[in-house]
Formats: sequence, structure tokens, C-alpha cells
Amino acid sequence: MKRCWRFAWLLCCLIGSAQAAVVQDLYEASIAIDSQRNSAQQQAQREAMRQVLVKVRGNRDVLQSPAVTGKLSQAEDFLRQYRFETIDGQLHFHAIFDQQKVDELLRSAGFPIWGSRRPSTLLWFATENPEDQQRSLLYEQRPNDYSLLIQKAAKQRGIRINYPLLELDTFNNVGIYDVWGRFVDVLQQASEKYQVEAIIVARLYQMMPEKEEIQPQWQLDWNFALGQDREMGSLNGDSREQLLTQMVELQADLLASRFVIGGQGAADVQVVFLQFNNLEDIKTYVEVDRLLTSLSVVSSVTLKTLQGTQGIFEVRLMGSEQDLLNAISLERHIQRYLDPFGQPVSELQFIWAP
Repeated sequence: MKRCWRFAWLLCCLIGSAQAAVVQDLYEASIAIDSQRNSAQQQAQREAMRQVLVKVRGNRDVLQSPAVTGKLSQAEDFLRQYRFETIDGQLHFHAIFDQQKVDELLRSAGFPIWGSRRPSTLLWFATENPEDQQRSLLYEQRPNDYSLLIQKAAKQRGIRINYPLLELDTFNNVGIYDVWGRFVDVLQQASEKYQVEAIIVARLYQMMPEKEEIQPQWQLDWNFALGQDREMGSLNGDSREQLLTQMVELQADLLASRFVIGGQGAADVQVVFLQFNNLEDIKTYVEVDRLLTSLSVVSSVTLKTLQGTQGIFEVRLMGSEQDLLNAISLERHIQRYLDPFGQPVSELQFIWAP
């Protein structure tokens, strides 16, 4: 009985912490710095601005734009505030940038803005010890150097990565062999209880060279799954830390490619009409209007008709209809209206879930 209660408690905790993540610090960055000298501070300002631009854009291609990189020398003009802080004995420059100025810079250069509501990812990660070939999984309850490095890289890219819970995996009868074998369908099914949008399945091991004088390399094989969408690949190099950072970078790029709306001028302004079938009171209307307006793909929202509990909203978009549906898929309060067979109706009909 005690085990059942603990399982229920863990399940409640993960449901509360998973789901689409609202990233609060998109316009902040913390850079390790040697001193508070002006030259060191100016360099840290530029590096902090690079990090913020990539987080807000969602892709590193923003750093290839002369219109954007030309402003890095003026990073101080984009700062709202900064402070020096010591973390684990290391001095850091913590910068907070002006959201309006950063957004205007990106849009003027033709880049889109990735909003603060972002998909969550569950990472199934297995490692092999090169000394004894023992394999182990990374769990939420057992943080280590790998998880700390992964979380640091994820924070720099503005995404949330979760790890499986040990007791839930025992309950689901999944384990090291499923992860090492990269059985994506099995692991995706086991991930449903975590209420995440995407999963990564990865294994890290050392490749022994044929000649002893050659330094052994590390290899990281990965799979990405988002619904029926699949990607896979391998990374190799001398440093485990570098491979883990590259894996997170790839994950962020893959998510951004699917959830970031097109840049300015990438598509004509589009208007769609969304029907909500359960506007029971003024409070529900206000909540629907506020949430739709907050979506980065939405330019404006207007209530066109209201008959009984059925309301139709005119929504002007800065992207495509699919961009809107992708953004709505991250919102637990908005659900598609289903036909008797459990499939979304062809029209853009929704219900509000308090």
C-alpha cells in the first residue's frame, strides 16, 4: 500500500512538472568571467547577447546574420540590468536584456520569435562504463555530472528536458535494454504518463580503436520522436561533455523547426476563425481571449459572434494555420472538438478545459 501511495505521489509530481514549459528567463544569460574589468565585462555582454538571441530565435542561424551580429558590439544598449555573482567559486556576469529591443532586432532582420511556451522533452539516456562495460540509465532521482551538463545546455537554449522516474519505469516494465536498443515506439508509449510532447532516446559509449596508440573516441547515438515524426543520428568525438552539448543543441533545433513561426515576410498575413463550443460565462471568454492573444503566432483576436455558449473568434496570424495548431497543441486549456470516432472535426472547433 505504501508503494502505491508513493507511485501516485510521484505521478502527480511529474504531471505538474512536465507538459509544455513556460520558459521564464529567455532574455537572461549568465557568463563566467575572470574579473570585473571593463574589457572582460564588454566581452561577457556580447556573449550573453549571443545566447539570448539564439534562445529567442530558437536556432543558431541568427548568428550568421550581419544585421544581427553587427549589433553585438552595442550589446550594452540592449541591456536592461546586470549584476555580478559568484557560483561555485566562479565569478559570473548575469545580464537581463530588454525584450522589446531584442524582439525588434530579430524581426527587423527577418527572424521569427519563439514564444515562452515551449514543448517539454523526456530524455531516455543510457551510458556504458568503458572499464567494466556496465550500463546504466539516467533517472530524475539520481542526478549526476551528465544531468547537470545537460540541464546547463538546455537552459542556454531555452528548452526543458525531463528525466524518467525510477519507480514509474519499474511500473511500466521498461529499462536499460529498451533504451540501449533504442526501441522508440516502446519508450514513446511508456512516456505517455509524463505528458511531454517529445522524447529523446540516447546512448553514450566509448569506441575502442584498432590501434592502441590512437586515442579512443566517444559515440552518442540518438533518436528523436514527436508524435509520428522521427529523426535519428550519431555524434562522435573526444569529449563526452561536447557530445552531450551537441545533443541538446540538436534537440533545440529540431523543436524550433517545428514550433517557431516563419519570419517577417515569410508568409502573407492570414486570418482564421476558431469556434469554441463551451463559453459558459464572461470569465471563460476572457480566459480564451487572453490565452489566444498570448500566442506568439497571433497578431490579434476579435470575438465575431456569440450565440448561447458558442463563440467564434477571428484570429489574425503572423504565420500559418499549422503554426497556430502547433502552438495550441502545447496549451492544455484548449482542446480540439472531436467527432464520435474520437477524431478532430474538419473545422477549427475547440473546447475550453479549465
